[in-house]
Amino acid sequence: SRVRLVLFVFLQLGISCSKLSHTQVTVSDVHDDCFSVNLQSLFHTMQTSPSEKFFQSGKTTNELVLRLGQNEYEDINILISNADSNSKIPQMNPFTLQSFIKGKINRHTSIQNMKITRQGKIILTTQDPVCAAQLLNLESVVNIKVSTNVIWENITSRFLLYDIPTTVSLREIAEELTRNNGIEIVEMRRFVKQNNFRETSPVLVTKLGTHLPGCMKIWFTNQKIQSFIDRPRQCTKCYSFMHPSRVCEKTPVCHSCGTIHSGICQVPQKCVNCQGDHSATSKGCPLYITEQNIMELKCRNHLTTAEARRIYNQSAKVNYASAVKAHAPITDIEGQINEKMEAMLLKMNEKIESVIQTINAKMEQQANQLVELFERLVESLLQNFSAINKLGG
Repeated sequence: SRVRLVLFVFLQLGISCSKLSHTQVTVSDVHDDCFSVNLQSLFHTMQTSPSEKFFQSGKTTNELVLRLGQNEYEDINILISNADSNSKIPQMNPFTLQSFIKGKINRHTSIQNMKITRQGKIILTTQDPVCAAQLLNLESVVNIKVSTNVIWENITSRFLLYDIPTTVSLREIAEELTRNNGIEIVEMRRFVKQNNFRETSPVLVTKLGTHLPGCMKIWFTNQKIQSFIDRPRQCTKCYSFMHPSRVCEKTPVCHSCGTIHSGICQVPQKCVNCQGDHSATSKGCPLYITEQNIMELKCRNHLTTAEARRIYNQSAKVNYASAVKAHAPITDIEGQINEKMEAMLLKMNEKIESVIQTINAKMEQQANQLVELFERLVESLLQNFSAINKLGG
């Protein structure tokens, strides 16, 4: 009877777990402004085993979105896709979409923007968590079955905790952080390498809300934190930064020379991305540095990768145009130098002439004074000679 009871309990637990909706995380790619990757439900992994590497909140996406009202954020972007992942949502008139949404969402006045992506998906923007939760409940749009998602990058922030004991489960850490700091944990990931027996490891924490304080209190200590910046992700087949390896359909190339061959590479290095004399995986590659800047823009401003790349490229174009306008190319450098030299010589001649005129005027004045003095002296001498002659006569 005990065995039957245990089996019954396990079956009930299995049924209850299967009814929990999966929390979905949205990531971005250049081929898809916002495409979602459905993580398998990890609620069953929330055991207290210290060896776990991943922890996910037991709350559904709707519950987490509704809790945004207690956190700092800007916009909530809801992504609506065709339920068939191989199909797009057919093109619709915006008026038809608006009419449908008005009939289904009683908080529709809170929707600020609607955008249809090139991948046939709909993005609805709102700042109202209740409106966002209602949008997440949509199962169809104009008779088309759909799946809904929230773009997590826009409403969460991430930070690293260092030197966390590997003997402590991620669930315990999540409870400690929530209790001491009043934050809502979305997910946690422990960075532990295989066959690594270190007693501590860093833990990446994703919290609800975009505001990050300067430190987090954990186990009576205040640990300083800062935004976690992603490293550029590079395809390991073609070494492009524009897509992940799992969707790459190109033939693998050598990371050193950029060509297709087998065996050890025996030719000089040549980057397949920038054609420079370095490996495609070099961190000194100009394209790698650009991707680093895009990742920093993404993480600090809570954007998707596609949004950050678009903003960065637009900014680069504006800066380039300003630089070109401010520093127009000189077509006749020699002529301009000659013109400037002539202008300088004219100014110098004018100054020299002015100085000479001043000197001449002063010299003329002094000469006149000397002549006048000489005339007085001669006149005085003549008068003296005349007086002497009279006395002698």
